Amino acid sequence: MKHDNINHAKWLREEQGETARELAEVMRLAQEMGRRLCNETHGEMYDEVRLLMSLLHQTRAQADLIDAQLNSADPIADLLQRRQSRQ
Repeated sequence: MKHDNINHAKWLREEQGETARELAEVMRLAQEMGRRLCNETHGEMYDEVRLLMSLLHQTRAQADLIDAQLNSADPIADLLQRRQSRQ
């Protein structure tokens, strides 16, 4: 019985890691699309698009944090590398 619990916990951790990795990638793509929209938007909608970009940035940062915590042996180094690669 204990062996089954360990296997279930390992499986759950792997699923969490995979989901976090996929979500971080989706957020990266959403942020890229938001940047395109921001570059294409002028006038009265510009403030709305900037708000969206701010929210996407915050959401991606949180998704990256969760992904790093679940999938990296050194989450802090991983996060720093991700942020440097964006610049």
